Amino acid sequence: MLMLSDNPGIGGLEKHTRELATALAELGHQVSVAAAPQHVAPMEGVSCIPVNAQQSRNSIPLLLKILRTIREGNYQVVHAQGTKAAFVLQRLAPFIKKLARVASIHGFKSRYPKAGVFHQLIAVSKALANDINQPEVTAVYNGASVANQAPAELPREATRPIWLAVGRLAPVKGFGLLIEAFQSCPGTLLIAGDGPEHQRLQALVESTGQADKVQLLGFRTDVPALMAAADGVVISSEREGFSYVCAEALLLGKPVISTNVPIANEVLPKRHIFQGGEAAEFAKLLQQDLESVTADQSEARAFAKEKLSLSAMAANTVAVYQKASEKLALERCKR
Repeated sequence: MLMLSDNPGIGGLEKHTRELATALAELGHQVSVAAAPQHVAPMEGVSCIPVNAQQSRNSIPLLLKILRTIREGNYQVVHAQGTKAAFVLQRLAPFIKKLARVASIHGFKSRYPKAGVFHQLIAVSKALANDINQPEVTAVYNGASVANQAPAELPREATRPIWLAVGRLAPVKGFGLLIEAFQSCPGTLLIAGDGPEHQRLQALVESTGQADKVQLLGFRTDVPALMAAADGVVISSEREGFSYVCAEALLLGKPVISTNVPIANEVLPKRHIFQGGEAAEFAKLLQQDLESVTADQSEARAFAKEKLSLSAMAANTVAVYQKASEKLALERCKR
């Protein structure tokens, strides 16, 4: 099978593509990945094909490159990762009628790929599947792997409880509201990530008098280790297709407080979900007793162990490929 990911950015979609490709290869499937050069570093058992992801989805050179790649490979399934790749594949659909076509949608959009172009669509959460609202869509949660994670060394001046937030420093992640809410909370807030809002958020930390309790750690490659060392994990995003942060925190046994985003709103008790409003309301959630929060999330952690592993993601994706292949076979019979 060929997996297509022509997003030039670096984030959850690219992480998912690499992990899924590797997991499928470990199951014995022949997997190729066509993606931006920075995303096709060697993956064990996976053939990597670089594409110029800076080109638009309507770029003729890009479309011809992908079409040539598909025709030169002996593929049974072609799988688009993300909406840009899905729209590229949608344009090429008339020329690849003999292949089962699958697309994974990773975030909420105002427009989704056309029904009927793909034999199956994958949504990374139930909420996203409901928003797509097409007959051939299946929710397949992203998997995560954080087993046997040793704790990272935290700043010496950090005081307990230590909360960790993770994400790109962009408005959609809601870190400004989180920093405001933390003024009335005990302990330390660590924010791992970098982005265009770094200066504004640092200024907010200082203007609210929290330089001694809120730290912007910058981009980190050891997020699971930071989680293992923290007392709790907080998610402040305005929207998410799937929260890797929530999945990894639950797999590490950490209590999670979150805004109303998938998958937190599908697995956590409602009393641990911030439904919106003033910063003071968010603060109340962070002031709960962490031992009680941890005890109340036992079912969520059990769900994570069963449904949010890399092996579960790979097995569920293979099941979708089988459905897509069956639908393609029915189409051929009707011709």
